[in-house]
Order: sequence, then C-alpha cells, then structure tokens
Amino acid sequence: MDENRRILIIDDDEGIRETYRGIFMPEKVPDVFSRGRELFGEKINSRLINTCNIIYEPALAENGLQGIRLVKSALSESRPFAVVFIDMKMPGLNGADTSRKIWEIDPDVKIVIVTAYSEYSPEDIIAVTGRDNIFYLRKPFSHEEILQFARALTNEWNLERKRLDLENELKEMNRNLVERVQKQAALMIQSEKMASLGLLAAGVAHEINNPASFINSNLSVAKKYIRKIAAMHGKYEAMESFLKQTGSDTALQILEDMIAFKEENEIKMILTDFEELTDESIEGINRISTIVRDLRNFSRIDETEYEYIDINNAVDSTWNIIQNQFKYNVIFERDYSDLPEFRCYPQKLKQVLMNLLINAGQAIEKKGMIRVSTRMISKGRRESDSLIEICVSDTGCGIPAENLGRLFDPFFTTKPVGKGTGLGLSVAYEIVKAHEGNIKVESEPGKGSVFTVHLPALVR
Repeated sequence: MDENRRILIIDDDEGIRETYRGIFMPEKVPDVFSRGRELFGEKINSRLINTCNIIYEPALAENGLQGIRLVKSALSESRPFAVVFIDMKMPGLNGADTSRKIWEIDPDVKIVIVTAYSEYSPEDIIAVTGRDNIFYLRKPFSHEEILQFARALTNEWNLERKRLDLENELKEMNRNLVERVQKQAALMIQSEKMASLGLLAAGVAHEINNPASFINSNLSVAKKYIRKIAAMHGKYEAMESFLKQTGSDTALQILEDMIAFKEENEIKMILTDFEELTDESIEGINRISTIVRDLRNFSRIDETEYEYIDINNAVDSTWNIIQNQFKYNVIFERDYSDLPEFRCYPQKLKQVLMNLLINAGQAIEKKGMIRVSTRMISKGRRESDSLIEICVSDTGCGIPAENLGRLFDPFFTTKPVGKGTGLGLSVAYEIVKAHEGNIKVESEPGKGSVFTVHLPALVR
C-alpha cells in the first residue's frame, strides 16, 4: 500500500493557508504573508522547510463546511486524508464542531486543533467532539512543529492501515485454515466410510462368489446331462419306428401311449428349450461373477505404491457396479482410445469415476445418455507433457452458471435434502489433485454437463 501523505488545512486566513502550503510544498512558497509571520513568529525560509524530503499532498479549505465537503469527496475517491489541521476560531463552524462532523464522515482521520492559549481548553474541545484522541497546537509555533505533527500523525495513520491489513490477512488465513480443516475432516469421514463400505463389499462379494461358482458349475453339468437325455430321446424315436413295423397290438398300444405322453408334456420342446435355458443361466452367472469381481476390485484397499491399470477397463468395471441404478433411463456410450496402462491408486481413481458417473446418471430425470471418452493429448514436445483425458458427459438437467464456481466445495450440493451429501465431487477433486491432475466442468442448464479429467500420463 502506498503511504498516505494527504493533509487538509482548514483556516479562514488566506495568509496562514499559504504558509501551510509553503511548509509542505516549499517549491511553491510565495512572498511571506504578514499573518504567516505573526502565526509562526519568524520569517519563513524555504531552505529550512520540509528538510525530511517527505512529499506531502496538502489541500486547503477556508471554512469548516468547505473542509467537510473535501473530506467527503476524498473518501468517495478512496483517497482519504491522513491528517487535518483545523483552526479553532473560524466564522460559522468552529474547529471543534468541524472536527466532530469530519469524524462522523471519516472516524480514522487524525485531527490537530490549532488554538491560542486564551481561547479554548482541551476539555472544551473534547466535550464538543466527543473524542479524546484529538491533538493541539498552541499559537505561536514554528514550521518544524507543523512538520513533526505531520510526520508523526501520517506515520501513525499508515501504521494503523497496515495493522488493519495484517488483521484482515490473518482473518483470511484463519478462514482458509478452517476451510482446509473442514475439507480434510470431510475427506477423512468419506475415507472412513469408503473403507467400511469396501470391507462390507468385499465380504458380500466373497459370499456371492461361492454360490455363484457352484451354480455355474452345476449348470455346465446340467447342460451336459440334457445333451445325453436328448441323445437318448433320439434312440426312443428310433424305437418308435421299429414298433410301428412289428404290427403287434401290444407294441402299437405302447407306442400310442408314448406318443400321447410326449405331445401332452411337450418333451421335444423341453429338450430344445432346456439347452437354451442353461446357456442363458450360464451367461447370467458369468455376469454376476463379473460384477462380483469388479466389486472386489473396487473395494480393495490400495497399496502404498501406485499400480498400473487399464483406464478403459476401470470405466467399464465401475459402470458395471452402478448401472443397475440407471438401466431403465440411461444409455451408456463408450468412445475409448487405445491407452497405455496408467500408474495410479486404482481404488481412488475408480472412486472418481464412480462419483462422476453417479452424478451424471442422477442428472438425467427421464431418458438420456451418458458418454465416456478417453484419449491421450499432448500440451508440449516433452514426454512429461502428455496427458490422459477422461470426459464424462451427460444429457441431464445441467448446472446453473452461478453454481459452477462452488461445485467442488465440500458439502455444496444442488440435490434435494437426503439425496446428496455434497462430498462426491469434492472427494473426486481432491483425488485428482493428489494425482497431480485437474478436473473441470462445462455445463448448460437443460442440455447437460461435461466433466473433463486430465491426468499426467504416468505410463509404463
């Protein structure tokens, strides 16, 4: 902040005003006015004035009302006066009344009342102004006394401003610290929740995996059995042809009973359909196994070291876990590029993908589409300039412009009460930052949103 050396002189005597000007701006010293000599008790010598090389900005007013107007104008321009010298005895408003009104406008300005010994006592002036931090100069006095007051009071004004600035900076630092602590606390809470959820999911996945395995095995065996039964059915059909040829009444009766039983119970259709049923059941069990595998991978606690993963597979496995929430109203599209394996904390990165995909799905109220694209991009010639880009776009309700700046703040949510904690995107943001990447969002209300994640290409 620039030093404020702006000084206002309020005095009804033109000679005295010009004498002040000469003290603060010696290059503009005019012929010494008689009142100036009388006030200061000496002839003004411009070579002795303002020898401290401080540059002051004096302004002059011939009465209290004019001085008050100058104070208002200075404040409106954000160029307040640091010090005001006011003559006590003036027509109209005297110095004390002028001081009181000036302080009502600018309570921080320093005021010096200039008065004769026989005019007013300090107690009189305090009673009028209502403040006891007013300064006095008794007539007569020297130009050096004026400069001493100016130096001391402008320095005090500037030090007070610096102290206030430091206080404000400290408050801002404290506020930022509180926000960081709250954010870290929120992340710790979320981390604990995810750890508990991970353990639960891993246990559930293990319990599902066991029956799914033997169901799959049994279905495979059943498929083999039905093929053998179908082969046996073929042999029975051959026997039917033989019985027709024998002409025996008993054989024909047995044959009619067999044909009637087959038709009534649709044996041929059952044999055909049973193999299709087992094929579909095996496919369903395989899908369950895939979900269980993805769930176990997702819930796995990260190792301390990074691991290499396939980004595209990570997106697919994450979508497999959550797709049941959105299978009736969301079409999921993929636009993957061939990517090298990426080094990261796998579970944390999948948490980012899950949060983005869930948010995208929840933004679609009726019918819509989520599209995930991946690609490598380069922002320079060096290998370290390569980035992996993951874009998650949706055709949902979009985000109002006024909310975009707060979207990654902890606990900020636009969802109804009970449907969002406001931590999902904040957690995603912190995880991406921890991987030295960045995440940004573009959105248009009514048309959808695009979340773009850039990660440094830590590849093999």
